[in-house]
Amino acid sequence: MRPGLTARPARPRDRTRRGDAGGGPVLRGLALLGAGSTALGGAGIGVAQAQGGTRVTGSVDVGAASVAYDEFARSAVLSVTPMVRVERARTMFVARGAYSRFESGNESVQAAVAASVVTPAVWHLRGELFGTASTTRYRDEPAASNVGALGRLHWADRDVGFWLGAGVGGVAQRNRFPSALLQGDVGVWRRLGRTVYSVTATPTRLGAASAEDFPLRGDGDRLAFVDYAASMRWQHPAAEVVATAGYRSALSTARLAGAPRWLEVWTTLWFTRRLALVGGVGAFPTDVQQGLPGGRYASAALRIATGRPPVNDPLVRAELTVPYEINRLRRGRADASRFTVGTNALTGLRVLTVQVSGAGEVELMGDFTDWLPVRLSPAGRDVWRVELPIAPGVHRVNLRVDRGPWTAPPGLTAVDDEFGGRAGLLVVQ
Repeated sequence: MRPGLTARPARPRDRTRRGDAGGGPVLRGLALLGAGSTALGGAGIGVAQAQGGTRVTGSVDVGAASVAYDEFARSAVLSVTPMVRVERARTMFVARGAYSRFESGNESVQAAVAASVVTPAVWHLRGELFGTASTTRYRDEPAASNVGALGRLHWADRDVGFWLGAGVGGVAQRNRFPSALLQGDVGVWRRLGRTVYSVTATPTRLGAASAEDFPLRGDGDRLAFVDYAASMRWQHPAAEVVATAGYRSALSTARLAGAPRWLEVWTTLWFTRRLALVGGVGAFPTDVQQGLPGGRYASAALRIATGRPPVNDPLVRAELTVPYEINRLRRGRADASRFTVGTNALTGLRVLTVQVSGAGEVELMGDFTDWLPVRLSPAGRDVWRVELPIAPGVHRVNLRVDRGPWTAPPGLTAVDDEFGGRAGLLVVQ
């Protein structure tokens, strides 16, 4: 799901109206949350893979936008967007709403829900079932509604992965009978440091399209097209930047009006653990799932949240790249027996040393690595080490051996983290 708040109108009954088109903003990406969920952490599955327990987070965005929809003059809009997210082991549920008021006085209310369930891993493969539903109301009548289900197969390694999927759904404009929607979903991602790059292709076919509901060109009432998109997501503990460029290729004689190319850039800046500024600018294409024209926008919002999300949640990363169910069946897996921390007198870096017998690979991650796994190097018989810049203070750290489960290093106090897992408490003088 694309971050933040973007305003778009419901499809107008009277296309001669000026400015806001008589509608309200659409929750950007909720109708396509299935495709957006694949970008979570760059890992390919939109679910927080906590080892146990449930994590509930929420936020409210209060913002303003300037929007120019296709065939309408530019308009200002104020919006309030609440969101609740519930995550557990291999499931996720998101509910989001929006109330919007345009400068003309027109108002709209929108609501959407989405859920995702993933299977246990078999080597690097996982299955996912995703469902979503949303509706938009303009004054006292429905403007657009849709419902859909999507199945995906994910393959994910440490820093690269891909997915493919297919789904069905229905799209209804106002009180009309829903039109059948078929959609594919193919993508590949690659992580380089703090940045995740992805390329996706989304073929879509709509059973019937009306000129009253969609801005159409050409002949026929059957729509078929492919959306190609390339995105970049850069994460930092206090900021995030997401940029997406796309192109729409028509496959039918009937095609959607508006520019076939788009570009969007979103930035989130966290000032405190619970307060952030979210801003975006760009252009978007016509959305068949909501029956909405394309347009251009600039948007800014203040986000009040229950807590700042972590960068590269370690449990998300671990569950996506490691088949725990298989690893737990392996016999003779080595366990670390000693963990020490020293200081390199020449460089000032902290020297982390782990002693483990018969290990083929040892990895460590903590808040001082932005929860990105770091490989330790062999340093003698049954000894592994790594040098890292770690500031004095209290830190949390996880360790794993031979792609086993992430655990608290030996000798450290194990504490519950906010994701339902366990981490070691490391005190650095």
